[in-house]
Amino acid sequence: MGLIATIGKRTKNPYHIAAIDRDVYSIEELMYSLIQSAQLLDEEILDPELVRWIREECGLKDLSETISRIIGGQSDGNDRVLRFVTAILDASDYATDRQREETKRILRTGEGMQRYEMREARADYMCDNGHFAKALAEYQKLLEELPEPERKIRTRIWHSCGVIYADMFRFDSAAECFQRASRLSGDSEYYTDYLAAVRMYLPDSDYIAFVGKHPEAYEASLELERRMKEADLEYEDAPGTKQIEHLRELKEQGEDESFRTELQATAREMRANYRVNVAR
Repeated sequence: MGLIATIGKRTKNPYHIAAIDRDVYSIEELMYSLIQSAQLLDEEILDPELVRWIREECGLKDLSETISRIIGGQSDGNDRVLRFVTAILDASDYATDRQREETKRILRTGEGMQRYEMREARADYMCDNGHFAKALAEYQKLLEELPEPERKIRTRIWHSCGVIYADMFRFDSAAECFQRASRLSGDSEYYTDYLAAVRMYLPDSDYIAFVGKHPEAYEASLELERRMKEADLEYEDAPGTKQIEHLRELKEQGEDESFRTELQATAREMRANYRVNVAR
């Protein structure tokens, strides 16, 4: 393996690449990140603060002037992103010719995240139509193939997997998925979903102990209990709830004949209501 001559200085103050939530401390780290996350790059990378960082922190005045002119140019956004990234990659021999060309190809064709989003939509469709195993398999493939720095789609996929596992009453697996989504995004709603899944599979005493050991869960647990009480009230007021409760009582009491008779009557009524609603 040959040596690579670095350029500029290693900085004390990093530049934060918002698209991938990463700090870089040298122009080489910036190049590496641009190559690895080419699918995620858009006009957000045309950042005057990056120009300043390259000039003042890295000491690369000529490069900063070059990319500053690109930012101020009149070409469309996609072309500017391509020229901007190309100028940075061409500033040293850090990137191989193959890496440069592949990065340019991705930026030029706009391949980006579109193909991943299309596959995510296909998996969502499988999920919506009850093909849970197929959806989970597709989500897993996506998680393996997504660029490592990508966060948004990865977060959505983990949450979707959690929803599937919850629908399958596999609340321990759902909790793990929701927790991953919460950690990636910092979204309080995802954390509430995680806590709800934990509540569903832990006994009450263990759940209370869990909240006690995790102070960050306290406020979310109060919100969760409020929502669960609202859901209970909605369930009690929902059409058909009394019928379901009555059927459950008959079953528990061993009134098998009465249970079968009323179950058949309930099913006929539900089919009749369905036909009326469809005809409207």
